[in-house]
Amino acid sequence: MKCIEQLIAKYLTKNLSEEETEYLRRWVEELPGREEYLRRLAERNDFSVKYRRYEAVDAEGAKRRFLRKIRRRQIFDTTHWAWYSAAAVAALIVVSVWFSRTSEPEAPAFLLTEVAPGTTQAVLVLENGSEFSLTRGGETIAFDDSLSARTEDGAITYNPGYAVKSPEYHTLVVPRGGEYRITLSDGTRVHINADSKLRFPVAFSGSERRVQLSGEAYFEVAKEAARPFVVEAGAARVRQYGTIFNINTYNDAAEVVLVSGAIGVSRENGAEVSLAPGQLAVCDEGIEVRDVDVLPYIAWTKGRFTFDDERLADIAEDLMRWYDVEIEILDPEIADMRFTGSVGRDQSIERIMNAISYTQNVRVEVKENKIEIFK
Repeated sequence: MKCIEQLIAKYLTKNLSEEETEYLRRWVEELPGREEYLRRLAERNDFSVKYRRYEAVDAEGAKRRFLRKIRRRQIFDTTHWAWYSAAAVAALIVVSVWFSRTSEPEAPAFLLTEVAPGTTQAVLVLENGSEFSLTRGGETIAFDDSLSARTEDGAITYNPGYAVKSPEYHTLVVPRGGEYRITLSDGTRVHINADSKLRFPVAFSGSERRVQLSGEAYFEVAKEAARPFVVEAGAARVRQYGTIFNINTYNDAAEVVLVSGAIGVSRENGAEVSLAPGQLAVCDEGIEVRDVDVLPYIAWTKGRFTFDDERLADIAEDLMRWYDVEIEILDPEIADMRFTGSVGRDQSIERIMNAISYTQNVRVEVKENKIEIFK
């Protein structure tokens, strides 16, 4: 049977099962005053809000920290599954006092209000070296008499009617702290993450449609049965005719996740490996394929960070790219801490750092433009 403090926690955060609800009801009826204490705790929703805030970043860490705080204040006989009556009342009083605290959980007092989430921004570099700064504003960019592109709502769309005279390439550069979307001349849509580059022809010709990527991007490929779409990304080559997939080359090993359709993944001059939806290909010295939940890999395209038992060191890399800030983890043990949760990319980095500090009981300090995490 669940410990009573766990049931109280689940009750206040509305996570009780029917069986647990019935057990808690019987426990409350055993002693006068227990119902009143639970009612008062439920009326104070400030802790529930804070708990859910930190649970979004690290669900298991928030739960463990909450239970540790309660257990340090409890007095009960561990040889029995239920508290003695007097001890139960004392423990509930302590829990009530702890819940009624209005201050933030123990987290260092630091200000990160100047560090804003990423925005829609990119730089378009032409083959002759000319540059265009791209933002949200709607405008038409005329490159020559027949070639133009339209910017609208954080995206650029190339004119599909351009007549190819000779191969011409443009490069879309998305800096740290940015993201951008592009619709290529064939109708393929690409969402490009921070600190990434996409090199592409202004118009596709020949027997295939080929682009080059460094960083991360999410592709929705326009269907053309006669011409495959090929992405060169580090050591990986991805080929398909019309499908949806995500490529991440931030690390040495490129990661390709297939959302829908079918693709072939290969290394340069190597054999091609087929992927089915819901599979990940890791391209290092070879190609490793495994089944995965695709959501953590594409959550960034939906405006969220989603962590599934992910190392803090890897999370810090994502945060540095999106918030354009330096993060240093001073202890290898902390770097290997695991987190599971989801939080919006529009949230302040201060909220995320507070949650990390709270759920894992580590310290966070800011020195100039660098965040340090340590014990």
